[in-house]
Amino acid sequence: MAFWQSDTWTSSTRSIYPVENRCDPRFVSPILEAVRLFRRRREFDVVLTMGPRTSLYYGIMCAVAGVESRQIMCEVFLAPPRRHPSWRIKTALYRLAARRSLGILTNSSLEVESVIRRCGISRERVTYVPMHTNIRRPHLEERDEEFVLSAGRTWRDYPLLLEALRRLSVPAVIICGRRDLCRISVPDNVTVLREVNRDLYLDFLGRCRLVALPLLPVERATGQVVVLEAMALGKPVVATRVSGTVDLVVDARTGYLVPPGDAAALAAAIGSLAGAPGQAAEMGRRALERVLAEFTIEKHARRKLDAIMGLYRRRRAAPSRASA
Repeated sequence: MAFWQSDTWTSSTRSIYPVENRCDPRFVSPILEAVRLFRRRREFDVVLTMGPRTSLYYGIMCAVAGVESRQIMCEVFLAPPRRHPSWRIKTALYRLAARRSLGILTNSSLEVESVIRRCGISRERVTYVPMHTNIRRPHLEERDEEFVLSAGRTWRDYPLLLEALRRLSVPAVIICGRRDLCRISVPDNVTVLREVNRDLYLDFLGRCRLVALPLLPVERATGQVVVLEAMALGKPVVATRVSGTVDLVVDARTGYLVPPGDAAALAAAIGSLAGAPGQAAEMGRRALERVLAEFTIEKHARRKLDAIMGLYRRRRAAPSRASA
């Protein structure tokens, strides 16, 4: 990983990427990342791998070579269960890598149980570390052009959102992927934008009244980036109650959480804030306060470093199980 945004992180770790320029580097493929980590593994007490493919490749390399991985895996998003043989093979390989690792960090408290079950490891080897906002300087964005914004690609339930918006007269903008909503009738009060750049997305985020985030009920945490960016600009969030939102949105205080698949509840929550600018602004201020208290970049860095040291010390205290 190249977590260059945090001074706390960069002063305590080393990356295979140059982070001194304080900008995103030119990333290489997951297999090349794994090779670089494997070659340098002896230099460090802990090797942190980020993402499902890099984590898997590195863990399997160590298993094949018969060496201690010293690995902690993070952002390992497990695919939904399938009956296909390829899914079973991949799951078995992840279990092998996970069992030989020091542990796993999750982005959601609800992911802990699914990781324990899917990877076959003990609870003490899985630690939840809250996500951080990508907004470098969280602040109250006071622009309010009255529209509802929804954004993102992964596991979004945009058909549900359209069903909810058909019940309302409020204007809405959906920023999505190239193939999203291509064959679905869109109501007149909804504008769909595909593959916009980040600056334009942030401009829409700063101008909206609230953010609506309909998510599918899957085990992996999704939607957290958009939720935390909205909160960091003082925007209330109406979202599906799933693993990616329950740790972030405080229901009826910084936004609303609604059941998955419930268009009526989603419409009611959106409508209540769309028609009440004062209430939306107050919830947005509370959301910003929550980000400043719990979800800044530096707060995340300190928590992640503490979690890494906790996993390392627990495993070092049980050397007989280090390569289980």
